[in-house]
Amino acid sequence: MGGWRQRGLRTLEALRPLCYYSDMKKLTLAVAAALLAASCGGTDKNGIPNADPVAGYGENVSAVSCDAGGHDAAYHIHAQLTVILPSGVTAQVPPNIGVSKSCMYWLHTHEPDGKLHVEAPSQTVATLADFLEIWRRSANPSIPDAVATGLAEIRVVGELVTSADSVVLEDGLGIEITVKSFPSN
Repeated sequence: MGGWRQRGLRTLEALRPLCYYSDMKKLTLAVAAALLAASCGGTDKNGIPNADPVAGYGENVSAVSCDAGGHDAAYHIHAQLTVILPSGVTAQVPPNIGVSKSCMYWLHTHEPDGKLHVEAPSQTVATLADFLEIWRRSANPSIPDAVATGLAEIRVVGELVTSADSVVLEDGLGIEITVKSFPSN
């Protein structure tokens, strides 16, 4: 049979560097995972704080109601919204804001392209504030909350405005929200 050295077995001293390497690898992975979890701190990949939508989905928001939809031909306009985060990154406006299985708000999105749809049974007035409230009820409310607490600037066709209530949505209107910071919870 031969001795343990002839069968290729190593001494305990020879195995120690391998054990040390294995332990260091485990420690490194554990530290990396902890740092990643700490750095995320409840935010998404762009640093937007994670939060659940607020209550009230389906209830009217000013003149905007939530119903079965199907108003494409009656009154249909589009405004364009761009959101810039504190890091300078452009954020996607979430798809399907104001759209659910139960009802669809007259003011909503379909794609993550920032196109705001107003599809009402007749001509109506909808504001940026209405859209932001529907966003709060449909998806992560962190960006609308930053606007509501004065931590963001709103520009309409390049001009600074003081309130989302004053921005009446019109066909082709270009709106930019620049978030300076997010409210702390």
